Amino acid sequence: MGIFKNMDELFTPGPTGTIDFDDKDPEVRQKYIPVRFAIALIIIGTIEYFLVFATGRSDDYYYILLVNIFLLVYLLLAAIIRIEPNTENLGLVPFLIGHPFRFSDNLNRFLVMLNILFLPGKFLSRSIVRFYWYCKR
Repeated sequence: MGIFKNMDELFTPGPTGTIDFDDKDPEVRQKYIPVRFAIALIIIGTIEYFLVFATGRSDDYYYILLVNIFLLVYLLLAAIIRIEPNTENLGLVPFLIGHPFRFSDNLNRFLVMLNILFLPGKFLSRSIVRFYWYCKR
């Protein structure tokens, strides 16, 4: 019976999450927008400090350009991507033990890890964009 379940998983996998490029922005109170922007600038400045100045490569302009391009691409991706894993299918003990006869739970765990990876960038990019629109009004 277990062999047929394995083959069934190949043809009809369990429920998996989605990755969309249409992220909906939840609303934030107007009075918190400058505070979130200040926190975002502090975080970006800290990242720049540890990647550029703490490594001792502050004279290498090519390295500084690569760090900033990587940070910009990460923030742009985090701004537009929306990852929704299916939390009902994460394994036998959710997220700890994978189901030995399914691969769809591995996909959902991968989506959870991607979501965790992009959450800081989503906070930073949303804070910057909202502050831009806040100042433009």
